[in-house]
Amino acid sequence: MFKINNSEIGKYLSRLIKDQYSSDRRFCIEYLKLRDDRNDVENSDDIQKMQNRICQINKGNKRIQIDDLPIFSELLGVSIENILSAGTSTVPATNRKSNYLIAHSKDPDEWKSYIARDDKLILNPDEYNKTAIDYALECENYDFLRYLISEEYIWFVGNDEKEYCGAWDYKNQYFSSFGAGTKIERRKIGNHDALGSHMKEQADLRFKMISLAIKHKDIKMLDRLHAREFPMLYTITPFSPSILQNTKLPDSDDLNHMIRNIAAGENEILSYFLEEFQIMPAHRYFVFPYAGQVLDALIRQKRNSECKRFLKQAIDHNKQIQNKLEKLVDTAKTNIKHAYDDVYSDEIAEKEIWNQYYFYRDTGFFSYHTPPILKNNVKSFIANVIHITETSNDSEVKYLIDELNETYDIFVRYYEKKKA
Repeated sequence: MFKINNSEIGKYLSRLIKDQYSSDRRFCIEYLKLRDDRNDVENSDDIQKMQNRICQINKGNKRIQIDDLPIFSELLGVSIENILSAGTSTVPATNRKSNYLIAHSKDPDEWKSYIARDDKLILNPDEYNKTAIDYALECENYDFLRYLISEEYIWFVGNDEKEYCGAWDYKNQYFSSFGAGTKIERRKIGNHDALGSHMKEQADLRFKMISLAIKHKDIKMLDRLHAREFPMLYTITPFSPSILQNTKLPDSDDLNHMIRNIAAGENEILSYFLEEFQIMPAHRYFVFPYAGQVLDALIRQKRNSECKRFLKQAIDHNKQIQNKLEKLVDTAKTNIKHAYDDVYSDEIAEKEIWNQYYFYRDTGFFSYHTPPILKNNVKSFIANVIHITETSNDSEVKYLIDELNETYDIFVRYYEKKKA
């Protein structure tokens, strides 16, 4: 049995806040984040109001409100009874570490202990339907996330390409999976401990992690996250043009935030995202599918030095892809002429050669394979090319913009010629 004493409660809370937070203001910010379930409170007018209230509670002039109790309990790691008794009734707070608190922790020993808990809290969302991963991404605790990834407790991209998929569902919502998962062992208790499934179903978690890696200039992490890639790049094929035809690129607030972070990055980051890469099997030549949007952003920011460098790089990419396509077409012409010169007229042969060329302006992707009549000599090719929508008052940048878009339009004209 204990009596509630506002003055003693105030002293107890003041001591706890001082021990666990750098200031009353920091505690108030964390309080508002948890109460309002939002992260953008740093400049809120509510912070000062909350500080004034905390000051009055600490002095014993105001009583802590019922609505405050669960939030104070969560943030300070003590039970509600501990608070109301000013620490004299030491009911355990059931090991009060939570997804929210561990996500804000900087202590590796705490991380290890939390992961090893028998109740597997780390594998489950809390009452706000958020996991420790969700909170860590929100508060940008990069050290914690990097630890989980480096120790292979979690991964955003798995090793089994059979798990890679990307599609829009009937509700026009994008679903993709890069085979994300966790090695933390589940309990055998029905549908609980579902962190692995949560990570597989939430493509935006990877986009958020990529944004953090960009801020930390961590190229190795970007490689580990396959940051330039999307699962669809592993599923599209030049022999199934209908897949490409029905392919739309992902779109979300977190993805757009990631693109803005790329465009705000230094040259090392820009180079990483704007250079060509290949995906096996061979003859798949890609550049980051949002490279055009990144270049548009650089132009809007008037980063003319970077614009010139990376526009030239984009022009080289488009031209190299054009050369690869034209060489393959020339090879097909030679092979058809050699094998079927007495069967096909030049006009029919030309149509046959371009019949399997498909270009999709919405995404900048195209596919091509040589005519099936060549049988064992059939070759294939799939790639994407870059175009931009912005313009510039800088004469050299404008010239490069025009040149880039001209290299893109060549692929458009090839397709229009095929359809004619």
